[in-house]
Amino acid sequence: MNAPLDALRFAPERILIESLSERFGLDLLIDHFISSGSVRSSYDAVLASQLRLTRLLAPRLLGLLDDVCGRLAFTEPLELFVAQDASVNAGAMHRLSPTEPHVLTLTSALVERMSDDELRFVLGHEIGHLTYRHYRARLAVPAFGEDEQGQSKAPPLLVRRIESWDRMAELSADRAGLLVADGRLDVAVSAFFKIQSGLGPEHLRFDVSAFIDQLATLQNLERRELLAQFSHPATPIRVRALQLFQQARDAGLGMDAVDPAVESLARLMDYAPSQPIEVHAHTLLLTGGLLLGHADVDTMEEAEWTTLMHLLLPLSADPEADVTRIRSTQEAEAALDSSAAWLRENAGEERYDLFRGLAHIACTDGKVHPDERGRLYAIADKLDIPRRAADEMLYEVLADHLQTQTMRGLPPPRLTRPAGPA
Repeated sequence: MNAPLDALRFAPERILIESLSERFGLDLLIDHFISSGSVRSSYDAVLASQLRLTRLLAPRLLGLLDDVCGRLAFTEPLELFVAQDASVNAGAMHRLSPTEPHVLTLTSALVERMSDDELRFVLGHEIGHLTYRHYRARLAVPAFGEDEQGQSKAPPLLVRRIESWDRMAELSADRAGLLVADGRLDVAVSAFFKIQSGLGPEHLRFDVSAFIDQLATLQNLERRELLAQFSHPATPIRVRALQLFQQARDAGLGMDAVDPAVESLARLMDYAPSQPIEVHAHTLLLTGGLLLGHADVDTMEEAEWTTLMHLLLPLSADPEADVTRIRSTQEAEAALDSSAAWLRENAGEERYDLFRGLAHIACTDGKVHPDERGRLYAIADKLDIPRRAADEMLYEVLADHLQTQTMRGLPPPRLTRPAGPA
């Protein structure tokens, strides 16, 4: 436990990774992944390619690191390295065994361009990652391994939620950086400017208001889903999140007073479709899938739920949260009617693709119940899909599911032992 930092951590980030760990059994999986030797030692890799700094070689940098570690009550073994690199960047890698130190790496360009105050902010940010064990959580997806085609075997829903968590983790680490920068937002902003642009003060004037103005533009983007393609939060979001954080501290308020507003900023980075056809496709799949799943029973079967989640993932950052926003059958019916009407007038082949996706939900158990068939026919009518075409798609999907179930039900092959010598 680290009292100075634990109290400052962005609570939604901590809650999300804890819930994912419990739901998907990540702790045991990651422990096995590390103990099996599947993760190459970060220390060995860095030692072979970068310069380890000592107090004789770099007294200024080691002095700054000592100061930061002291202020953040970080006492675990840690070594500082520098990599020859023109990019302005830094990184921290959590040790994989008690016999190794943690590793903190600075690029040569960052060391050259950063002032002491800016370096403290950057070092504090990386110590925050180490304190919160973010590197360990980032092993979650690799720990699932890959299939024969080289594709990750991690559940797609976990992958999407880890992407959101990873960006939120940066907001927690930023708070540690600002703490050792004595709450000076101008220091954080100048560090962000240099990291983002690679330019120093001889080229740019560091202006907090410029980032805040840029945030307003981001909030009004027509295609905000583009922000979800980045591993880190957009810099204007990070600046505003730190501004809210410091304002709360200056007012003597706890983090519970600021975290909801920061969470709203973080959600700007989550994928959310903005093009009309994507919005209505998402609504049709969501509501149509829920109505199909409850067509013949009160509770959706697990296979139906899983299929619905897979259908929604390309169009949503958190399909499960989307489901909770549909509170009644009547609400689902109304939303379905509205989106189906838009799609009927504005979409072409996409209508058939969406119907085929919904058919997969009905066919997960290898049969189509009468209530499910009736619901699918009603959706086909709303989409202006001829009944004959709907039947062809439905039974094509059903045949695929039956074939899959048949293959799963085959007994294992019996191998004949070779005859021994006569």
